[in-house]
Amino acid sequence: MKLLSNTEIKEVLLNILIELQKSCNRNGIGFYLVGGSLLGAIRHQGFIPWDDDVDIGMKRPDYDKLLELSKKKDFLPSYLKIISYEQGTSQYPFIKIIDTRYCMEQGYVQEGNVTSIWVDILPTDGLPDNPKDIKKIYRKVGIYREILMLNFAKIGEGKSKIKALLKPLVIPFAKLVGVNRCNKLIDNLSRSIPYEQANKVGCIMWGIYGTKECMKKNEFDKAVDVTFEGHTFKAPSCWDSYLSNLYGDYMKLPPEEKRVTHELKVWKRAF
Repeated sequence: MKLLSNTEIKEVLLNILIELQKSCNRNGIGFYLVGGSLLGAIRHQGFIPWDDDVDIGMKRPDYDKLLELSKKKDFLPSYLKIISYEQGTSQYPFIKIIDTRYCMEQGYVQEGNVTSIWVDILPTDGLPDNPKDIKKIYRKVGIYREILMLNFAKIGEGKSKIKALLKPLVIPFAKLVGVNRCNKLIDNLSRSIPYEQANKVGCIMWGIYGTKECMKKNEFDKAVDVTFEGHTFKAPSCWDSYLSNLYGDYMKLPPEEKRVTHELKVWKRAF
């Protein structure tokens, strides 16, 4: 089977994004480009040149509606599938949309049980008003996330020699906690403050940027149009402060050594 080029991978991802937007529009569900995808839209009007994924954010009520509608067979084209830990089809706490026509291997980190090319959909949840309480939430979810990722870790591998040496000691503990329990802990913590009642919001579930994810809800709720690969998608009105919090001088290209990818190898399945 022929490996897809980086350009071809992006075409598959863009198609997922377009088909999702069609389905969401039909069902009154909104979503935003977030993270690196929003950065790409603002800085490059499309994918970051070396990037190979798509990040989508949804207000918690829309996210839950999507999860429910995903049970309908005709919600998306037949080759697209929504997977989630709630349905027993994913080992991650957030939704992924996969294109089942393609199989995938990943280089630098194992994506749990995901073997098809995917798009991540992350809920945006309510946060406390007190900055100290916000820090506590992100500190706690960070611990849960580390335990979850250790369930996928390989002994002898790590970003540093110390981490590689410690893994044989901590992996058994992580597996004792287990994937499902970690996902439930992350999900419950993310839902702890109802979105509708919050003044501040952010991505808690996979909040790798911690408190930098925090936004004013009234600003996040307002949507603006951005261009991505010649198509129009939505972004939160506070996109400038959001990207500045996450990336600093976001219009400046990072040094080459920090231009990381998922190191994907993608093939079209033979049916």
